[in-house]
Parts: sequence; C-alpha cells; structure tokens
Amino acid sequence: MVFAKLRRLLSASPGTPARSPRGGISLHPTPLDSGLVSGQVHDERGALLPGASVTLVDRLNQVIGESKTDSYGGFALSVAPGTHRLSISSGGYRRFSTRVQVQVNQHSPLGSIGMQADDSLELPQPGRYRFDPYHTEIRFVAQHIGMSKIHGMFKEFDGVIEVAPRFEDSQIECVMEAASIDTGVKMRDDHLRSADFLDVDSHPKVYFRSERLTHVRADRWNVSGRLTLRGTTSPVDLETVYLGQRRFQGPGFDGDLRVACDSKAILRREDYSVNWQATLAKGIAVVGPTISIELGVQAVME
Repeated sequence: MVFAKLRRLLSASPGTPARSPRGGISLHPTPLDSGLVSGQVHDERGALLPGASVTLVDRLNQVIGESKTDSYGGFALSVAPGTHRLSISSGGYRRFSTRVQVQVNQHSPLGSIGMQADDSLELPQPGRYRFDPYHTEIRFVAQHIGMSKIHGMFKEFDGVIEVAPRFEDSQIECVMEAASIDTGVKMRDDHLRSADFLDVDSHPKVYFRSERLTHVRADRWNVSGRLTLRGTTSPVDLETVYLGQRRFQGPGFDGDLRVACDSKAILRREDYSVNWQATLAKGIAVVGPTISIELGVQAVME
C-alpha cells in the first residue's frame, strides 16, 4: 500500500508537487536530472523498522544520499543516475548491502527489505553485576521557560543487575542519593533539593526496581519497573539499547567482565507529586511538565 501510493504520487505531471488525496502536498517532485530510490525495511520478525540508517554511495565510494527510515520503516532518496551501492544499518542487525541502478527521472523501488539480527551480540552471562560509578551516568533534561533545556545528573548512586539464566527473568535495582543532584548552578541545585522538588530532607533517596524485561527487537529491550521519588511510586518504562558484554584486560580492569546499555524514559512530574510551578507574565511555565531521563550504564560482574 505504501509503495502503491508512492507510485501514484510520482506519476504526477513533471514540475508540479505531488498531492495527497486530501489535497495536501505529501512529496516533493523528483528533479528531472535524478532518479528516486525507495524501500521499506523490516526486522527479523517482519515488523517495520524505524530509525535505520540508509546510505547510497557512488562508484568512487562518495556518499550521494543519506536518510533514516520513517516510523513505517520507509525511505526515499533522490540521487544522480548511475550504478550505486545502497547500505542499511541499525543497531543489533547485520549491515544490508545491495547495488541499485538509478535512471534519470525514474523510480527504482527496492520493495521490502529484511534485516538479519547480529548473532555476535550475545546476552550477558548469568550472575550479579554492579554499576561501575566511574563509567555510568544518570542524567536528566528539563525544559526551561519553553526556550532552553536544563541538563543535570545524579552524582551518587548504586545499582545491581541480577542476570538470570533466562534473560527476561533478570532484575535491576538502582538507588540514587537525591542530594547529589547537580545541574552546575548551586542556587538552582539548592532549590531542586528543597521541598518544592525532591525534598531531600524527608526523602533522601530515589529508588528504581524493575518488574519485567521485554525483548522488542535485536538489541532493543523494554525495562518496565517502578520508580519511587519523594515517597511516591509510579510505573516507568525504560527504552533500552543493549550494547553487549566485554572482558577487559589492562590497568584498572583485571579481566573484568562488563555489560553495558543505554536507556531513556519520560517522567511526568505530577506522577510524583512534584507540583511546584511558576509562570511568566504570558502564562509560560518556568519548568516543563515532563523530565527526560537518560542512563548510560556499564556494570561489572562481581
């Protein structure tokens, strides 16, 4: 259906923008001296794969087109005519590569493209792993008066990953010292520690405990759990990219087996009774209603 619609759009008269059935412009016309390459990418389960990197290079190995697949796994690139090499890459998958012949003012549809999981990305060995405080960061980003973003982190924390023989049965726990919040501005940090926000005198710690690990695709996992902040507990889902396991030799490592991941989540302040608010003259909130959480975790097997 996607490509049928694309072909209808491309059949519009040269020099005029293609329009959707509702009358809105949906695709720019292809330049007369180029051709169009399109495709739709899916994962090993047949599900559409958004965010994959698509690159076209010419015979001189020069990049002539780059794109990301959209939320429906689709891409379309206008490039100069010739024989080119197209490659598609996405975390946790083997790189897909093929040659494509592009002709002037012609559409070259590649159709459905299946990606194969990278078997070299092994899951962690069962055991107990503890966060490495020197190579782990727990960061957050908040909107400020609708114009800029405030970046901060928790500098003191402890975390443990109990990896089970069946990885989906693993558990993750993390505790953060609320008073260790740091945005680089003392006056702002003091306010964040006050009863208006974290209320560190009454609630000195922030807790997270996982309840379920769900495999999404390849290196992507969803970690569902509960976060306790200011004495209020609410569910939270961490979108997680598993980065693999490595054993390091050298000064400071001693052959440690390490696992790593990147995670992110969106928290709503009202879910944790963080309701302090101030507005500017035009009703613009000083602090946005949501907080973006980002974790870069490296853990060492005990």
